[in-house]
Amino acid sequence: MIEVVDKDIIRRLHHVQGWSERRIAREVGFARATVRKYLQEESDTVPRYRLRQPRTKPVLDPVLPLLQQWLADDAHQPKKQRRTAYRMWVQLRDEHGFTGAESSVRHMVRDLKGSQRPVFVPLAFAPGERAEVDWGTAQIILNGVVTTAHLFCARLRYSSMPFVMAFPHEQQEAFFEGHRHAFEHWGGVPKHVVYDNLTTAVQQVLAGHGRIEQQAFVCLRMHYLFEAVFCNVASGHEKGSVESLVGTIRRRYLAPMPTVSSWTELNDYLWDSCQHEAGETRPGLASSVGARWAEEQPCLLHLPERPFEAARRVMVTASKMAEVRFATNRYSVPVAYAYQALVLKAEVYTVRIYQHTTLIAEHPRCYGRHQTISDWRHYLPVLAKKPGAVPFAAALRTGELAPVFERFRQGLCARQANGNRTFVTVLELCVQHPVALVTRAVTEAVARGAYQVEAVQQLLDGWLRPVLPVVPLDPERYPEYATLQLAPVSVAGYDRLLPSRPTSASASVEVLS
Repeated sequence: MIEVVDKDIIRRLHHVQGWSERRIAREVGFARATVRKYLQEESDTVPRYRLRQPRTKPVLDPVLPLLQQWLADDAHQPKKQRRTAYRMWVQLRDEHGFTGAESSVRHMVRDLKGSQRPVFVPLAFAPGERAEVDWGTAQIILNGVVTTAHLFCARLRYSSMPFVMAFPHEQQEAFFEGHRHAFEHWGGVPKHVVYDNLTTAVQQVLAGHGRIEQQAFVCLRMHYLFEAVFCNVASGHEKGSVESLVGTIRRRYLAPMPTVSSWTELNDYLWDSCQHEAGETRPGLASSVGARWAEEQPCLLHLPERPFEAARRVMVTASKMAEVRFATNRYSVPVAYAYQALVLKAEVYTVRIYQHTTLIAEHPRCYGRHQTISDWRHYLPVLAKKPGAVPFAAALRTGELAPVFERFRQGLCARQANGNRTFVTVLELCVQHPVALVTRAVTEAVARGAYQVEAVQQLLDGWLRPVLPVVPLDPERYPEYATLQLAPVSVAGYDRLLPSRPTSASASVEVLS
């Protein structure tokens, strides 16, 4: 192979000096075919050696079909359980008598994998056309405890405007509430939303892109009128924009672990983080994410008049203890609904229980297991009939009522035979009036030693009775009062009613003494 300098001499002699190919070959010493080849090449092409046929690999060629078969088989295995090049070399050595070096197999596997790498097509989207949704996780410190936060991540494709919201789990109600808040924060709904094949949306994966969707997810789509697009199985790269968002949020805003006192505080912080991302300008774009988001908002579908109810509905039956069971936990209902079929609606942080469309009970949702969440108000009718259960009622021992109520109950029982029954009357005041106000009245009654329901009621009446303002008379409305003359007041008549008094002198002496 000749050098670049030789190629330069050949081209100069031919194009500048006008030499023929024959003369150049005779004077310079190259074959005429070589001179003709380099005259026909582009001037900026570096001469390279070209193999007329591939070199033979007598050691690797016999095992090449086997390596190709192994790579094809591993493509259907879990990603973290596929054979490495080293493992293939060991298998070739031990099972097939391979005598080549491990590095030779590694280089061959690298070349084979390179020929199998997928090729991607650059995509572009119109404003409001598409969004992507995915879940991620991160560790936070919630009330002093390291907790796993499940991050609902979504991103508009045109503007790249992100939305991130944290939940204690990835169940269907959290999935739906994430959509609701994302659409409300974006100010509209994209026409298409891309997902993995997550079970909260997909009931069954069919051939190709066919999917049988969960009925509740279909209700979500119908409410907001967007179209769902599901990725191929194990093809997260098809929604790479939101995949990268998960890592960005973790690295930029959740490292080190943030310390928060509630999920609301964490979500406020995450939304501020999304607003900060809106000020960034992504590579290849002239305007910021926020500016493109402003362009995209008019193209989004309008939000419906009412938000979607992000709750999981479960049919339940109240037990003889006036409790319903959900996710291993028990929630109380008013005793009047014992043994009845009811509807439980579980939201992320709240559990509501209905009879048909009437709300009969509401509790904070418990994520423990085999716990009982009771409201003592639900059991007042039974406690009034069974006062002997008052000291031991589990609902009264939850800590919701201040300890002063128990002291008042004990004072009642020490002074009257039916103290527990009378104490239920005090609890009924908490239903009629704010609990804090009744607690204040009970505390005042205990401080005065007045262990009577009437004392508590009297204190409440005094605080609740409205004070009527005294309005002075208007002289212009009643002009006769301006000329009214009143006689001087004399108390002499009252003095005559008093017993005889000592003289002034003796009175003075008595006062001084």
